[in-house]
Amino acid sequence: MSHCPILVLEDDQAQRTLLTQILAEAGHPVEGVATAEQADKALAQGHWQLLLSDWKLAEGDAAELIQSARQRYPTLGIIVATAYGSIAHAVSAIQLGADDYLAKPFQRQELMLAIDKVSRARRLREDNAALSAQLSEQERLVDLVGHSAPMQRVYQRIQRISQVAATVLIQGESGTGKELAARALHKLSPRRGPFIAVNCGAIPESLAESELFGAEKGAYTGAHQTIVGKIEASSGGTLFLDEIGELPLELQTRLLRVLQEGCITRLGSSEERKVDLRVIAATHQDLANAVADGRFREDLYYRLNVIPLAMPPLRERPEDIPALVNCLLTRSAQRHKLTPPELTPAQLKALMDCPWPGNVRELANAVERLVLLGELELSPLPANPGNAPLLPSEGIQWEVLEQRYLQAALERAEGNRSEAARLLGLGYKAFLYRAEKYGLT
Repeated sequence: MSHCPILVLEDDQAQRTLLTQILAEAGHPVEGVATAEQADKALAQGHWQLLLSDWKLAEGDAAELIQSARQRYPTLGIIVATAYGSIAHAVSAIQLGADDYLAKPFQRQELMLAIDKVSRARRLREDNAALSAQLSEQERLVDLVGHSAPMQRVYQRIQRISQVAATVLIQGESGTGKELAARALHKLSPRRGPFIAVNCGAIPESLAESELFGAEKGAYTGAHQTIVGKIEASSGGTLFLDEIGELPLELQTRLLRVLQEGCITRLGSSEERKVDLRVIAATHQDLANAVADGRFREDLYYRLNVIPLAMPPLRERPEDIPALVNCLLTRSAQRHKLTPPELTPAQLKALMDCPWPGNVRELANAVERLVLLGELELSPLPANPGNAPLLPSEGIQWEVLEQRYLQAALERAEGNRSEAARLLGLGYKAFLYRAEKYGLT
């Protein structure tokens, strides 16, 4: 039996002396106290692993102490002993959080056995708590998968800057996980408020001001009630401004004031409201070039770029692709209630050799198609966007274009669907799926 520090609460001095002597002789560090108040102070000051408490005390019973100790020290072992032993007392003690119950008078061997039993339960709770802490740490960085050197640098930077309140500017190509990094920063931080994400490029310019700063009732046509803006709603937490480069210049000025003074004014109001928030901004653009072109305020750029965080593109960490694929396969299969397919070595090599211009988002789409269709389809887009086909200024009708190519492939292959699929670089099942979609089968 391992020796553990034990705190003894016994209001009878003779009994207290006897118990502490027995436990000390057994090799346990031990201290005896006479009241629940003294026990409470000792638990707060020391590193006790086990509490041996009398149930009936001069000022009442130990119920309140047991309940409080269990809540404050979840791994503490607790044994209750009393000369007034009864089933009712035993049930009450266990319900309040005690691990075991001894009825006086008890033998030395009974006490030792109870201590051994409760010590094992305490160690199990400690192991579970440690495991939960590890899992919690992993969940905080959920979706940031990879052990490559570039990702290790990302993890180290996130861990290092999560505890401070400075503004962070996350830069990286589309699909590299900028929002996931922002969420990890928030979850690792001491801020217990909400994480609110705003895509600056997706808000209509006419609504952007009220969306961010809020509006009083009647501030504009259609404002039938007061609107709390995203900035105000994220007070106490983190505001994530995705695609910050798309924010209109007028609102850039107002955002700069929020960062400088920590207050906002709702649309239609003159009242300033204090906000306590951390701002994390993200962009796939080169903001320095945007500043040079006059599309982004220089002073706001420097306010945002206090701590830069660069997200590496997938082509710079191909060794992370197997782990990413396994994770994405499992999640996609669970989402669609399907069995995840087994990847062949050739398929995995194809995935690792692909340049992935769309990064993890593109990989996730390819994996989802694999789960749904059973065929691995890789994007035909080149790694170098400069070599991409020109898109007409008026745009295209994608479904019309796709149907024409499918029809043309079938005509050239003289109706041979396998050959038509080969001409289009599609798997056979993927070709059938698309052909059936347009009634070409």
